This record gives sequence, structure tokens and C-alpha cells, in this order.
Amino acid sequence: MKIIHLSDIHIHSESILEHNPIGRFSLALDHIKNNHLDSDMLIITGDIPHHGDLASYKKFDEIFTKANLPDRLNPKLLIGNHDDREIFKNYFTKTPTDKNGFVQYDIEIDDRRFLFLDTIKANSHAGHYCEKRQSWLENKLDESYKKNQNVYILMHHNPFPLVKLKSDLIGLVDRNQFKSIISNYKNIIKHIFFGHQHITVSGNYLGIPFSSPRSINHPLVPNFANDYRLGSADTDPCYNIVL
Repeated sequence: MKIIHLSDIHIHSESILEHNPIGRFSLALDHIKNNHLDSDMLIITGDIPHHGDLASYKKFDEIFTKANLPDRLNPKLLIGNHDDREIFKNYFTKTPTDKNGFVQYDIEIDDRRFLFLDTIKANSHAGHYCEKRQSWLENKLDESYKKNQNVYILMHHNPFPLVKLKSDLIGLVDRNQFKSIISNYKNIIKHIFFGHQHITVSGNYLGIPFSSPRSINHPLVPNFANDYRLGSADTDPCYNIVL
């Protein structure tokens, strides 16, 4: 199975750090169209707009429709800290939600189950995963364990510090609760996809492989200091191809 993973598009009518998010998103879709039409799924792990506004969601939709990708590559969407949950739900009405109104859903393909998580809290750039959402995740993982399924988790926020805990002020706040849940199912979880930090990273966590692409618009650099900071870099944007 071949998966295209984009994140942190930040659609905005103005430039961000001297980059044009609309132009860069269009270039990314052109590159996909020219090189990866054999893919089976396209996922976007949040921060679709820069300011969570309806106009930017409409512009995203316009750009994607114009790209004319195959139906099977209609994007599977998640929300991030720059998204607005209610505006997103009212516009992207085909994206499922859970019984509590969070943008969480699952897709089953053969012996695989993809779990799409909602890790945002209004007015916070950090990730949040409350008890209701934790319960949803645990129930889905338990179902997959009983079905002998391979599970793939997709989320916006990094669920663990990428460098140092002290400087990771915008990662997942409920990291310990998340770790406790997935630790019980790490034998069936085959990959964790996330975005948010705008840097390309990969490795394994609790023995589970993970990966994250840079922003489609403005890449950042890892922070090796003890204090929180965001550092931009004049590096190329990218998306990931997962096989």
C-alpha cells in the first residue's frame, strides 16, 4: 500500500515567512499528479488553513478540485491547532466525527485499520487528548486487537518530545496517557503519522515506527535548546511517501 502524507499547508491569502502557501500547495499537488498517481491514499494531518477561516477552507477545496486527482486520492483530513473544529465540520461535512463531536474516525481496508485522531483544543497550540477521546482510541484499538488487524495512527501533534521535554511546549500535553494506551497495543500498531513541528523526522517510539513531513509551506528547524523557540529555515518543503 502506498500512502501520500502531507501536513501543515497553512492556506493563507498572504505570504508566510516569505513563502506563498497557495502556490506551494498547488506545486505539491502537481508533483503528486506527475509522480504518484499509483498511490492508494492521501492523508493531510492538519493545519489546513493558517487562521482557521472559512475562506481558506474554500480556497483549499478549490485548489484540490482543480488538481483533478483520482477519486481514491480524495484527501483524508485531520485538524491541527491552526484549524477551527466547528468551521471545519460545517464545511467538510463528509469527514466523519465521533459521538462527542470530535473529528475522529477510522477506515478499515482489508486487515488494516487507520485511526484518525483529533488532538486540538481551542485557543491552544499544544496538543490535547481528553478522556473522551482517549476512550474512543482505546475502544478502537481493542476492536482491532480482537480482529487481528494492523493499526495505523494518524494525528496532528507529536505525541512525544522530538528533542527535549523542557522545550516541547506545543507537543501533546496528554503524552503520558497516550503512551499508556498505545503501550498496551504496540504489537498491532504499525506506524504513527503526525505533523505540527514542520520538520522531517522518523524513527520508532515504544518500538512503533513513526514519521512526520515538513510543512508544505514553511519548514522549521529542530530545537536543541532547553527553552521553547521556533526557528525557520530556508529549506525545501516536502511531503512523505510511505510504502
